[in-house]
Amino acid sequence: MAEAVVSFVLEKLGDEAEFLRGVTEKFEDVKRELGMIRCFLKDADARARNGDETLALWVQEITDAAYDLDDVVSTFVLTHEAEAEAEAAATKGVFDKVVDCLLFKRPIELHKVGSEIDKILNRLSKLNQNLQSYGVLRNNNVGDAISSNQRRNDLRRTYAHVPEDDFVENEGAMMKLVTQLTKKGNSGSPFVSIHGMGGLGKTTLAKEVYHHKQVRKNFNCFAWVFVSQQFTSKDILKGVLIDLVSDPREKEEIGKMERQDKLAEKLYDVLQEQKCLVVLDDVWNTEDWDRLKAGFPKTETRSKILITTRRRDVGEHADRRGFLYQPRHLDDIASWELLKKKAFFREDAKSRGYYEDMEKFGKEMVKDCRGLPLAIVVLGGLLSTKHTVDEWKAVKQNVKELINKGQSNGEQEYNTVFAVLRLSYDELPYHLKPCFLHLANFPEDYEINVKELCRLWTAEDFVPAEDKARECLMALVDRSMVQGGRRSSIVVGRIKTCRMHDLMRYLSLEMGKKENFFHRINFQVPGESLPTSNVRRLAVQLNDDNVDGLPRLTKISERCLRSLLCFAPKVRNFNDLMESLFNRFNMLKVFKFEVISEEYDEERVHQIPEEIGKLIHLRLISFNDCGLLFLPPSVANLRCLQTLDLRMSMDLNSVDLDSLRSMNVISKLDHLRHLYLPQFSHLEEDGFRLRLDNLSSLETLVNFNPGYCELDDLSQFTKLTKLSIRTCQALGEINPKSNLQSLSIDGLDSFTELRDIVPLLSRYPQIQKLKLNRVRVNSLENVIFFPNLVKLTLVDAILNVDPMPIFGKLSKLRILALSKGAYNGKIIVCGKYSFPQLESLSLDNLRRLEEWRVEEGALSKLCRLEIYGCEDLKSYPNGLRNITTLKEIKLTEMGEDFMTSFDQKGGDEDSTRRSSKSE
Repeated sequence: MAEAVVSFVLEKLGDEAEFLRGVTEKFEDVKRELGMIRCFLKDADARARNGDETLALWVQEITDAAYDLDDVVSTFVLTHEAEAEAEAAATKGVFDKVVDCLLFKRPIELHKVGSEIDKILNRLSKLNQNLQSYGVLRNNNVGDAISSNQRRNDLRRTYAHVPEDDFVENEGAMMKLVTQLTKKGNSGSPFVSIHGMGGLGKTTLAKEVYHHKQVRKNFNCFAWVFVSQQFTSKDILKGVLIDLVSDPREKEEIGKMERQDKLAEKLYDVLQEQKCLVVLDDVWNTEDWDRLKAGFPKTETRSKILITTRRRDVGEHADRRGFLYQPRHLDDIASWELLKKKAFFREDAKSRGYYEDMEKFGKEMVKDCRGLPLAIVVLGGLLSTKHTVDEWKAVKQNVKELINKGQSNGEQEYNTVFAVLRLSYDELPYHLKPCFLHLANFPEDYEINVKELCRLWTAEDFVPAEDKARECLMALVDRSMVQGGRRSSIVVGRIKTCRMHDLMRYLSLEMGKKENFFHRINFQVPGESLPTSNVRRLAVQLNDDNVDGLPRLTKISERCLRSLLCFAPKVRNFNDLMESLFNRFNMLKVFKFEVISEEYDEERVHQIPEEIGKLIHLRLISFNDCGLLFLPPSVANLRCLQTLDLRMSMDLNSVDLDSLRSMNVISKLDHLRHLYLPQFSHLEEDGFRLRLDNLSSLETLVNFNPGYCELDDLSQFTKLTKLSIRTCQALGEINPKSNLQSLSIDGLDSFTELRDIVPLLSRYPQIQKLKLNRVRVNSLENVIFFPNLVKLTLVDAILNVDPMPIFGKLSKLRILALSKGAYNGKIIVCGKYSFPQLESLSLDNLRRLEEWRVEEGALSKLCRLEIYGCEDLKSYPNGLRNITTLKEIKLTEMGEDFMTSFDQKGGDEDSTRRSSKSE
């Protein structure tokens, strides 16, 4: 982590040098000192992770010094920019006295920043000198780390001849791989890859496939090699060759070969001439594959190469035509079967009458493993030494920690869940480590919004821009360290939400604490304590009984905290609480206060105190569903603010006019990129107009309401990509030069009539997502001239004519949802070869719908079908039976006739469909 922090600070300092004229020499000295130290951090970090407490302390002091330098420079730069603005204003005859004061203060501020840099330079110089006494040298003294890694690899090494007793029969998964490996001919790709997170059972599955009878009959020779993180290419190539050849003299000759290029050439020829199966177990990254690939042909071979890896991109990199397979986590039944294998129940358990109690505890405990085979094996190993109900009950009380840490003694320390998963963390490049650690800030089982996450990472300066944040997230997904959730309808392969496996989140929590990256306080846990050391990031989770405990946070050092995330069930004493927090933590970059309870809070209108103006470093503020309206004038000081989230739903009549007028300070936040306004209802004309005309950088605008917003302001937003508006009055004001891609229109409490959808789309042909809610659409005939629509949602549109013949011609449409009275007719027909790209179809509460016909070739790529509350629909369409891509069907509140028809036509031949059906 220290390497990531120092690298980030050095990069940022390079961009801000021009602001530090007058202290240039000191500035360059401290950069040079920090740059020299960076050369040693990789080795120092490794030794600290391996238990060197002295170096761990040294690394932490380096990290703190780098952060302090960033704070000093950032604060000065922001002050300098404020002065420059005041000087510009003075040229117009305004603020003359203010400018005279600022110009007088500048030398004083330069002197102060110079003194602060001097102090940090002295700290860094002493720390640099200590390197000699600690024995840390550039590119040297890595023997301890190497020997530790070698020992770890030796203990993790896999062997083809050693049988696996941790396998739970999964005939479907095994046969998919067997089929790929035994395909006839040599025209396809020879590569098959099994990828997934550590502990998922990739090697176990590969070994079962390797020994499968059908596979053994298909190949003439076999080789299994364990690659791992530390290997020599020559040894791997030589090991494969020796396994593949049968002649003892040829084996001896290969053993004497030293040139890597000759070994690769020899292996290449053998794989082309013979019919071989080679398993490369535990390949870590694409660079490792590049070191080996010269020995493995991609074409004109009957041989196959089976790779196991934690990263999806390794298999793709080896050959994009190859077959990729990711094992699923075990379900509850398979998990229990594996636990029974490992726990070794005493034979007399049933006769003694306590088997049922142990089974009950065991089934409860195995759920905490979340289907991860390694976790179940570790738990089974622990339980195998426990022979009474009381002992099993004692394990259950602390099961999560025991699963992760196992029996951490001797060789077993390398085989605990934590140790195995930590290999993935240790292998991460430095720029991905803060992104991974940050994910543990979110509560357990929390579905994380990717857009919000990318904005948080950008605000934290982990990445320079949101598109880079997405790249980092996908890199973590490819490494199986983060699980992808809902997928984007616009960009193929892009995810909208993500989450972490519980055990991977535990790794993130533990490493975050160890690296002092963040601290998480869960007041739901009795006796939870505040951090005793300096912490820069803090996440707080509360429940109803301890919301008032939040003021205790003011005891934390105010010079350190940069990010504060609060998840609370409700809001109490909000104004006093915010005032105390803002007075204390004026270096915050990120502040998020989220109400996660669905209960209505009577105390809905809150004021943000004036003290928020002190938080000049703030990049992101989120008060989601906190009932905030009053914004003080000091908000204008937040020059760095990029995201402001004030989303909530409430009756506008309950709010006084002064509170509404205070929101006009938003127009002074000229760096704002994402704005989420409150969603007001029962709006009455009261003279209030919200001005947003100065927000030329705005990309996201949600809940824009012409009832209290100035329509003319929309024409200023040339960078707008997402817009959510209330009623259709504002459509003509949207700047046609904007890159608008997502548009949502809500008719609020009364229907808005839109006679023809064409005028809406003709000005913005680039729109890809369109949602119309309570908007009456009378004509859809010309919608086919707008082919960029990817997602279309209609809610309460009251269509009287079957829309399917028109929607079916949209060549790029992938998601279609008709909800709550969107169509009032009795019949819909998906014509021949219509909907060529549609992947998801939702029919929700179309109460009058009786018949649905799907003709030949229609919906040919449909993957997901959801029908809810269409009680009069009589039968499941015959045309859906031949759609091979349809894997997920969800049926809710449907009539008996339809369900009988579905059982007869839809689900019997496909178990996947039946398993996803719900009634």
